Amino acid sequence: MEDLRCQQGKEYEILSQSRHETSENKLFALFYKLSHLFIHRRGQDQGKNRILAILRHHGDMTQRELLDHTDIRSASLSELLAKIEANGDIHRERSRKNARNVNICLTEKGKAAAEQIHKENLLLSDELFSCLNNEEQVQLEHILIKLIINWKKEKK
Repeated sequence: MEDLRCQQGKEYEILSQSRHETSENKLFALFYKLSHLFIHRRGQDQGKNRILAILRHHGDMTQRELLDHTDIRSASLSELLAKIEANGDIHRERSRKNARNVNICLTEKGKAAAEQIHKENLLLSDELFSCLNNEEQVQLEHILIKLIINWKKEKK
């Protein structure tokens, strides 16, 4: 990156030299740019993909449990689940443990889609973080966890 003759070096220089009112504002701008690139690369189905990935990883769960995993407003989650169900990726069934609860379950179509999303996420994460060594990855993990915890605390 320090070799300014290569394209990455030139981009690094441009991003690192950008002027902002505060260092926090600069970090926010860089984080926003990274988020934009991520969403642009991944397409517009992020909500659906996230739900399918969570169900693939954790298995069937109630809407309340899914709500806890996503930090999405209840009404927004209900709307999103209705769309995913209409697409045939999930179905709802009464819980065997508690008849008052309804579990959200992946259909065969949803399982295949979730598996494809998982494979794409593995490739994307390798691509995105391959420029960081192991120490930098661990450091970034700690920083991101700290930001998430603080942001959740501020939100309440």
